[in-house]
Amino acid sequence: MTILNKICQTAVLASIVVSSIVWAEVTIYMCGDSTMQDWNEGYYPKQGQGQDFHFWFDKAKVVNRGQGGMSLGGGGKDKNGGIAVGYYDMFFKKGCSNGNCIAEKLQPGDYVVIQFGINDINYSTEDFYKSNMKKMVDDVRAKGAYPIIMSPIRRCIFDSPTQIHNSYRGYPALNQQLAKDLNVPFIDMSEMVANYMISVGEKYAQQFVYNFSTKAEYSNLGADQSDQVHLQMNGANAYGRIITEQMRAHSDTVVKKLGEYMAPMYQVDVKVSPEGSAEATSISAYYPQGMTVLLKTIPKNGKKFLGWYDGNGNKVSGQAVSTVKSPYIYTFKMGNASTQYTAVYEGGTAEKYTGDGAALTAFPTTTPKNLDDVTFVPYTPPEGSEETSVPIDKDVKKFFDAFTPDTGNGFSENNNAGFHGEGFWNFANEKNSFASYKVKFPGAGYTTLAVIYANGGTTDRTINAYLDHDYLISAPPTGSWTTWDTAYVVLDAPQGEAELKFMSLTDDGGPNIDMFGFSMESVCRVSEGCADTSDRTNIAVQGGAKQPAVRLRGNDLILAGNGPAQVSIFDMHGRIVARKMVGSGTLDLASTVGAAGLYRVVVKQGNVKFNGMYAKVK
Repeated sequence: MTILNKICQTAVLASIVVSSIVWAEVTIYMCGDSTMQDWNEGYYPKQGQGQDFHFWFDKAKVVNRGQGGMSLGGGGKDKNGGIAVGYYDMFFKKGCSNGNCIAEKLQPGDYVVIQFGINDINYSTEDFYKSNMKKMVDDVRAKGAYPIIMSPIRRCIFDSPTQIHNSYRGYPALNQQLAKDLNVPFIDMSEMVANYMISVGEKYAQQFVYNFSTKAEYSNLGADQSDQVHLQMNGANAYGRIITEQMRAHSDTVVKKLGEYMAPMYQVDVKVSPEGSAEATSISAYYPQGMTVLLKTIPKNGKKFLGWYDGNGNKVSGQAVSTVKSPYIYTFKMGNASTQYTAVYEGGTAEKYTGDGAALTAFPTTTPKNLDDVTFVPYTPPEGSEETSVPIDKDVKKFFDAFTPDTGNGFSENNNAGFHGEGFWNFANEKNSFASYKVKFPGAGYTTLAVIYANGGTTDRTINAYLDHDYLISAPPTGSWTTWDTAYVVLDAPQGEAELKFMSLTDDGGPNIDMFGFSMESVCRVSEGCADTSDRTNIAVQGGAKQPAVRLRGNDLILAGNGPAQVSIFDMHGRIVARKMVGSGTLDLASTVGAAGLYRVVVKQGNVKFNGMYAKVK
């Protein structure tokens, strides 16, 4: 080999090495609880801090692994007395119980942002928390990646105009101490968001940052929201902005390097004309290209809002978010130029943008504790300033057979008497066995989930009903596997299609699940077609037979054509209440069963049996 060839090969090899270093993709993993997670779009405007975090970066990949309801430590007792499983064991460590383990995916140079503490006050102890944080940090470093610890954000509770309540006891301070002890870079989001809330005031914090939103604003909401814990999109992105500012200015050079991976940022200045017309209006802020921007104004009494106007003085229309229906809100996708918008009220005019549209070159490094132009006006929602729990509603509008899930780890069985559908679901005898069902909700809001189950064991077989968040359902012993009971829990449901996943939390599996249902009207199961449920038609066909025209309206069972049918009515313990042959026409269920309650109605024509519906007789 000639010297020239050796030089060329060396140059090529060096080029390959340099190229791999330059173009190697850095991944930022966001690990946290429901304030971090991705929320189903049906929950809009609710969002987690990590949901749009990827927009802030154009030279790094962001993977949001926030998981609702999770503590970091686990090991403590859950609300029902069972052993809680923490995020580290379920989602992070090698061989984690939920699969898709983060530790197994890490590459040298990746970053892992860790933010917990909100749920640990209920589901863990400080000792378990410290132990799992140390394990997590060790696992990250073992892969040549970089951990960053963040303290949890505060709840939206103002003790005074200059004091935000510390709802999470010692966990913000514990995170700071662990960062010091483990020599890990720290971002104090607890203090930063407290300062931010003070700077904007209580009403702005609720209406623009936390998820205080109404049915009048968003068409997907089934009920008004007053959530002091979770964020709406504006708040999630405001807090994401604070995180990136802290990264840019961090004293740790490895963290500060993340500033080099960030996308260009463009300013959106917001004006109100005439000044003083609004109680509150979105404050000016900057955004990366592609992020959704939401502008909102709240008129003062007697002030007439004319609309939002762009930097050219033109009134804007249309929405980037289709569920927005409030005339006071305007949403759009951020472009690649700084700009300006004006909330114009009667007597005002649009202010034209006079800037050059350039991207920003300087960014804040601290969050102010007070703003000179913000006046604190105490605001208390009708429900009061403290977070309230939603009561159980046992008026279940519709039940679904759990016999055949869409996916699952267990068995569809019918060998234990007393079930109400085709059978029941028997979880595999192992932790994290599951059954998942795709359901569709007519609107976002709280609903009671009812689960009919049997537990012939001697201990509570608590299950996790996961719907974008963990909801634990206690299933204490019923005395035998043929004795059925009903357990209830309140869920926060999204509008549209979602996966409801029941997961066992013990090595013995879970209870047998017969049926599940909701107090919300018009929920449907996707596998059943999700036809119009206004008349509660719910007759599934076996063996490909033609579906008869059978439906429920109030207390009436209506059958149209197709010859005589046998109607069997069962109570919710599986006992036959009535059986009649009915031709086309109407059967009055109230007079047939003789008592108000929830019943299962099964229709049979000839040798063909049609799985029935659930009728609430009044």
